[in-house]
Amino acid sequence: MTYESQLMLTPDQKNMIFENMSDGIMTVDSSGIITYLNSACADIFGIDNTNKVVGQLFASYFLTNKKNRAFNKLFEDCMKKSERPEKTNVRYRSDTSMKHLNIAISLIQSDETNQTDKKAFPGMMILIEDTTDKFTLRQHEHDCAYIFAGLIICTSLFLLAWSLIRFTLHIYLKSSTYTFIIECITFALFLEIVFMTSFSMRDIGLAPKISRLKKNFIETIVLAAIVCFILILSKVVLNLIGIRIKTYFIGGSIHGAYVYAYTSLIQEFLARGVIQTCVKSLMRVKYQKTFGIILTSLMFSTMHIPLGFYFMVGALALSLALGYIYERQGDIWGCVFLHWCCGYIGMCLYF
Repeated sequence: MTYESQLMLTPDQKNMIFENMSDGIMTVDSSGIITYLNSACADIFGIDNTNKVVGQLFASYFLTNKKNRAFNKLFEDCMKKSERPEKTNVRYRSDTSMKHLNIAISLIQSDETNQTDKKAFPGMMILIEDTTDKFTLRQHEHDCAYIFAGLIICTSLFLLAWSLIRFTLHIYLKSSTYTFIIECITFALFLEIVFMTSFSMRDIGLAPKISRLKKNFIETIVLAAIVCFILILSKVVLNLIGIRIKTYFIGGSIHGAYVYAYTSLIQEFLARGVIQTCVKSLMRVKYQKTFGIILTSLMFSTMHIPLGFYFMVGALALSLALGYIYERQGDIWGCVFLHWCCGYIGMCLYF
C-alpha cells in the first residue's frame, strides 16, 4: 500500500469529519446546485431537513431576500466572476432571526473546467462560522461602556453643580429639587438607552419574567412586610428609651406617597436597570454580581450627598439590599415596590 493511498479517506469518513465540525460546510456544484451541507450549516440557517435543500439551486434558496445585500452580493460576485473572495463577515436575515456569519469561500477546481472555460463557475465549498454570540457580546459591552460614560458625566456635573450652589453661592435648595435633578438624569439615560443602544426592555429589567412572576410577587410582599415591621418597631424602641429623632411619631401625606412612587420607579431604573446592569457587564471578575451591587450602591448613595450624611447611609443600605433582590428576581418591579414601601415609611419615621 502506497503512502498516498493511506492518506485517502472514504466517503463515510469524510462525512463523519464534516458532521462533527462546529462550523457549517456547504458545497455547490458548477450549475449552482447545492450538493451537500452538514448539520452545523443546517442549524445556522434553521433548516430542519437537509434532504429538502440538497438538489436545489443555491441562488433560489439563499439569495432571494433583498435585505441581505452584503450576503447576496458576496455570492453573486463569486458565482458570476468565478473569483475567490476574501473571508467576510456578513449579516443574514431569515424569517425568524438575524445571524452574523463569518464566511470563507473556496472555488472547486477541476480538470474539465480548466480545459473548457477558465471563466466558468467551477463550483464552491463554503465554510460558515456563526459569530452571532460574539457580535452580541461585543455590542453589549460597547453599549454598557457608552451608557456608563454618560452616567459618569451626568453624576460629575450633578455633584459639581451641587458643590457650586451649596458652598460657593451659599444657596440652599429643597431636597425635592435635587430629586428632580436625579429624575432628569434618569430620563436622559433612558432616552440614550432606547435610541442609541441595542438594549432590550428585558436587558434593563423593565420586562418581568413570566415564569417567576408569582414567586417574585409573594417574595416582595413578605420582604416589604418584614422591613416595615422592623422600621416601625425600631421607632417605638427609640421613643421608649427617650431618643426622639422627630417631634412627632410619623409624617408624610397621600401626595408624598404617590410622588415617591414615581421617584422609586425612576431611581430603581437608574440604579438597577442602568448602573448595576452596566457595571456587572463591564466587570469580568470572579465575584461579578457582588462587585456590581457594591459599586452601584456606592454610586447611588453618592448622588444623595445633598440630602445629608444619614440619608446617604440609608440610601446605601437600601441599595445594597435592592441590588441583591434585583439579581435574584431579574427585573426592577419588586425593587420598585420595596423602595417605595420601605423608603417612604423610613422617611416618614426618621427624616
